[in-house]
Amino acid sequence: MKSSRTIEPVNASRDFLINELFFSTTTKKGIIVSGNDVFARVSHYRIEDMVGKPHNLIRHPDMPRSVFKLFWDYLLAGKSIAAYVKNMASDGCYYWVVALATPIEREGFLSIRFKPSSQLFALISDIYTQLRTIEQEHERNGDGLKVGMQAAEEKLDELLQAKGFANYDAFMQALLYQELSSRDEILAREHRLMFPPLSTPRSEEGRLGSALREMYQKSNRTYQQINRVYAQLDEYVKHNQELSTHSSEILTLTRTFQLICINLTVASSRLANEGHTLTAISTHLREASSWIADIVSGLAKQTAQISFCLGETIFSLAWARLQFEMVIVETHEFLTLLANQEQTVKPSEQLIKLADLRFAFQQTIMRVENALQDLAVAVNGLNAEVGELRKALLSLQVTYVGGLVEAARLSNAGNFSTIFHEVDTHIADTKAKLGRFTHIISSLDNFARQAPEIVHIASNAGIQMGLDQEQLSALVNDHASPAVTPPPHLGNQRHKSTSILSKAA
Repeated sequence: MKSSRTIEPVNASRDFLINELFFSTTTKKGIIVSGNDVFARVSHYRIEDMVGKPHNLIRHPDMPRSVFKLFWDYLLAGKSIAAYVKNMASDGCYYWVVALATPIEREGFLSIRFKPSSQLFALISDIYTQLRTIEQEHERNGDGLKVGMQAAEEKLDELLQAKGFANYDAFMQALLYQELSSRDEILAREHRLMFPPLSTPRSEEGRLGSALREMYQKSNRTYQQINRVYAQLDEYVKHNQELSTHSSEILTLTRTFQLICINLTVASSRLANEGHTLTAISTHLREASSWIADIVSGLAKQTAQISFCLGETIFSLAWARLQFEMVIVETHEFLTLLANQEQTVKPSEQLIKLADLRFAFQQTIMRVENALQDLAVAVNGLNAEVGELRKALLSLQVTYVGGLVEAARLSNAGNFSTIFHEVDTHIADTKAKLGRFTHIISSLDNFARQAPEIVHIASNAGIQMGLDQEQLSALVNDHASPAVTPPPHLGNQRHKSTSILSKAA
């Protein structure tokens, strides 16, 4: 189903606040099922006019098709995705968002968007222009949309790698973390609240309104706990970058060391019988350097695995935090509609939105738990590699001392002393890098050990969310029309949360 609109883009933006969140859900075919007030206001549509329409209703022609292909590839594979998206309102104006989407239980997808503000955002306009140009060239040549999208997707990988990102996963992990950090800094600087304060209670709200107020206040307290966990991530983002840097530097030192050992072997062989001992020593050094190279290769692989697990953990915690923010915002919106006695308020639809958010939150927390478990395994593996590297360096030092003594004994040893001192320098440099490396590993190990506490806090939030929504569901059934029933997936989430919690305990 395609949109039949004929809106022309206008070179003007529609602004919105840094603390505002968009929310919508769609079917598996991308048909809009629900949305919130922010989505309606900024896109300049009424919610009732958007429901039943394809989500590309707001697609801006500047957006590369390849980026939307990425969205579908991730979502249909059951994975969450984040991206910068330029949308078009009904008046032709544009607005940029950081868009995150994830599958939900009701055979569809949930999306949360917010305002981009980080330095990373400045890169994306030029990248998207290049991708769109590639797509349009293929379209003009009659190659078909798929060929153009494939070429643009390959170009995207190339451009991201040039910016230092291994792949799109690494880019979107950095994207979400940097955007939330930038948003938090702006909120603090402008003394702006993330969530609006509650209005004065009204008698018209009844028991449902009282329950929503209590849920809103409890959710705010829980959010503070989640934020305390999230605040720790700054340190580990830095560690992730440092770990990769130190791993590369150790690898470079190892390769240089191998060349020195080869040169030493060649030079000692020229001394004939007089250099027999030096030849044996240099051969041992060369073999040891190969051993070290193998260890460092394994160390690099473990480091890459740690980087992936840490990136997944940071992304998932950020995503869970954003989902919980949306729960609080939706609770406030529900209460406001109820307090104002809006005719459009449909409690059952509000419950479905909250249930979708809770399901997404619980799935994301499971991703956090799995990533933390994988991180612990990878850290243990890296510790083992570091232990082997220390043994190898000790063996090298012993051989180096013997070589230095033998070089001093020979009258025609030439610059062997200099070469052996160079070996010593590389051993010392590797040890120094390894010392910092070990400190970072210890910090990551400590983070991995916090997994039960982190998952416990998040799982408790999911359980409390479920209990609150069960209470709301009962109140809606008591006081609304008999036709109103809670969504079928409200009741089966409590067991899933409890299962997560039992693993963390």
